[in-house]
Amino acid sequence: MIDLLIIETGSGGDLFMQGGDLVAVMGLENQPYLAMFGDDGSWWGNFLMADGQDNEFVSLTEDVLNKIVLNSNGRLKVEAAINQDLAYLTADVPGTTITIETKIVTAIRMDIRITINGKLFSYSWNPNEASLTPLF
Repeated sequence: MIDLLIIETGSGGDLFMQGGDLVAVMGLENQPYLAMFGDDGSWWGNFLMADGQDNEFVSLTEDVLNKIVLNSNGRLKVEAAINQDLAYLTADVPGTTITIETKIVTAIRMDIRITINGKLFSYSWNPNEASLTPLF
């Protein structure tokens, strides 16, 4: 599957450009972003689900990132939220493994490393700009 890379830039997500071209992705590259910044429950796909289903897609990470202080306690809250947001992958795709690592780099930067089935997805979070940028 080919898709265009989506990143959070503080305005609800944008296509990522590098060297003047849109960046194409193959596979799971957009899953961490969509899971962490998907929505507060009003995502259009949730309206297609039958009443009473408890698999409504609601992102926790974006809310946590916007509320925490960048310290060790906040870092652990971010990791827990990311684990919850990505839990659907391990539930829906047997054998999927996910590891999350966060690191506070400066007072205005936290790096997030997500490994899904051995593939690394790295992001940098800037709380002043409320932006998540992929690290290549």
